[in-house]
Amino acid sequence: MLAFCMMCHWTYKSKPIPTNPSYTADDVTVVIPTIHDTFDEIRPSFESILATQPHKLIIITTADKFDDLQAATKILSSSKICILCTQYANKRIQVCEALPKIKTRIIIMADDDVIWPSTIMPWILAPFEDVGIGGVGTCQRVKRVREGTFASRMWNWLGAAYIERRNFEISATHNMDGGTSCMSGRTGAYRSEILQDYEFLKGFMEEEWWGKILKADDDNFVSRWLTSWGSRNDGNTDTVQGPALSGKHKRITTAPTPKKSR
Repeated sequence: MLAFCMMCHWTYKSKPIPTNPSYTADDVTVVIPTIHDTFDEIRPSFESILATQPHKLIIITTADKFDDLQAATKILSSSKICILCTQYANKRIQVCEALPKIKTRIIIMADDDVIWPSTIMPWILAPFEDVGIGGVGTCQRVKRVREGTFASRMWNWLGAAYIERRNFEISATHNMDGGTSCMSGRTGAYRSEILQDYEFLKGFMEEEWWGKILKADDDNFVSRWLTSWGSRNDGNTDTVQGPALSGKHKRITTAPTPKKSR
């Protein structure tokens, strides 16, 4: 079984970039929910995304952080940035604040700590030439930490190993039967018509577990929704990097490389 999975991983091929693409960066709106307090820590992420020339970058924060974030992003001097806010910190609610306002054909949802390669746009858009493709995922890498305590370096290594395993597993299973276990929420591209559907927005915001509204697990919800729509997912292989750990070592984070979902 391992040998078969390795063969599927090694023989996996991304969709080639078309000579005359139907989609360009101007067809893309990037959505990033954030509750970050320190702009300098997430500024590299915004800069790398803006460098790919999307139509718009929408950042959604909470009301108490709105003014500070708006002032901080002025440093980037970009007319493409739009700042929105919600009353409470909830990733799903924050994302849904932005989705109905988007006019482009493709939506990319991303975390606030990923670093995109400058070449990501043509690769992540290429699979959408197939009208049956509803979402495109990314291949990802963790930025390695070479200094610091043994504990911090070990934590970083564990995060890097997890992401590498995910890259291997997703490319292999996708090559086998076109399926994927979950579209990563760190960076993923989707057709706007899917995410702007009323039933999607309602279900995304109101999904419960044990009688309580879910805040996490948004990527799994999107993956299930794509399947229910009959859409296929795809993945690509242009790699992105990002910080391996948050400032207080609360969670492992990564940066994307394009991967597709069928």
